[in-house]
Amino acid sequence: MRTAILLLGCLATCISLPAVASGQNQLGDPKQAIEQAFWKDLYGAGGTSLYCGQTFTTPGSTFTASPIYSSKQLKSALRCVTDRQCTIMNPRYPFIAADLHNHYPALTRVELARRNAQFAELADDVPSKFADIGCDMKASFQLVEPRDEAKGNIARAIFYMHVEYGLPIVGLVPMYKAWHRMDPPDAEERARNDKIEVLQGTRNRFIDDPSLVDQLIAD
Repeated sequence: MRTAILLLGCLATCISLPAVASGQNQLGDPKQAIEQAFWKDLYGAGGTSLYCGQTFTTPGSTFTASPIYSSKQLKSALRCVTDRQCTIMNPRYPFIAADLHNHYPALTRVELARRNAQFAELADDVPSKFADIGCDMKASFQLVEPRDEAKGNIARAIFYMHVEYGLPIVGLVPMYKAWHRMDPPDAEERARNDKIEVLQGTRNRFIDDPSLVDQLIAD
């Protein structure tokens, strides 16, 4: 039986590819990016929530845009507290925060539990926190383990944020690599990658070429 991975504080690991990209530079207003590019352009025809796999045609208040590399983790990595301070200290901050590759639709209720938690693998006997709505997502001690069908998407979003913006990997790199291999990119994720390229000009290289994960090396 697996045991819960207990992590104290923020475990950050840096990994590297031969070349680090520079991220997107077309969406510089996070709020507008979510309201327009994310909900109206990317998911205007509806979609599926990442953590629970629930379909929707219009988001409404039931759904929210969930950053995989969370706002708390981003501010911690950039050593700032408020959005204004982060922007002053790092003019790239609004573009990082607005990057569509880092956002997925999530039930608002689920995002409230996810936003301050870290991804991990939990023991088999840890129950789903949202079993009452048919959502297979475990949670324990500020750790969450998403359903298997979401794990690869999460890993590739985190790897993307690392190579594009030089952000540290928060969590265990071998776990994310295993998630990536267990849940490879599907047609929906590849189509999303195409749409995001149109909206902000960048693609997630780990969706285009999953073998690139093998080049990620722990520092």
